Amino acid sequence: MRVYTAAVSLALLATFALSSCSQWPGPEHRDVSMSAIESIVQAHCKPDEETRDTLNSLGAIIDVQATELQELTAAVETIKSTSPAPSRSVVPAPVCVTPPHSTASAAKTTLDDSKVVIGATEWIHLAPPGQYFRARVDTGAATSSISAKNVVRFERDGNRWVSFDLDTGEEAEPIHLEAPLVRNVRIRQASFDDIDRRAVVRFDVMLGESLRQPTDFTLADRTRMSYPVLLGRSFLKDMAIVDVSAKFLHPRLKDGKK
Repeated sequence: MRVYTAAVSLALLATFALSSCSQWPGPEHRDVSMSAIESIVQAHCKPDEETRDTLNSLGAIIDVQATELQELTAAVETIKSTSPAPSRSVVPAPVCVTPPHSTASAAKTTLDDSKVVIGATEWIHLAPPGQYFRARVDTGAATSSISAKNVVRFERDGNRWVSFDLDTGEEAEPIHLEAPLVRNVRIRQASFDDIDRRAVVRFDVMLGESLRQPTDFTLADRTRMSYPVLLGRSFLKDMAIVDVSAKFLHPRLKDGKK
């Protein structure tokens, strides 16, 4: 009897469960669930309007740049096709002029422009007194200078003159000379503040076979110098070019004559 009652109870319970499962979920449950899902999907998957506008703008910019690039490429090709090929200019190699050495002959001491090449030291002939002196050539000095002592200014027939003892630079006695005074110059020594007033006289100068001209000399005591005569730019201008590595390029002539 108990077994029969239990079986009936189980059968009733199973029938109720099956009927309940067949009725869930109902239409109302399905509508609510699908609507919620669709709302969620639309909320998360709907395109952003600002992003769409940005993408459209970038696309337009890319199109413009592509068009400009095509135009530039076409312009470059046009220039290449119309421009002539560059020509190559030939630059001649520089011609080096070798200055003459101290052993060079007189024929090699003249350049093509008729300027004479002279050394840093040369023999020059002065008149008066009519003899040769060793001279140092100095392009940094504006005027020439000669070693003299006992310089005395005086007047002769209403003109200014000067007497002096000319130092030859050798052991021989100084040569006493009198010459017209050309002018006086004031020279400030580099190592002293005092201004030295010097007399200027004029000598006829000859150097080699071709350089001859009157030149002004200041009278100064040059006994401590190696050379009694300094030849400055006043003599060299437009006439000579100095080769500082050479000495005595031009020989002394007999009695100062060719």
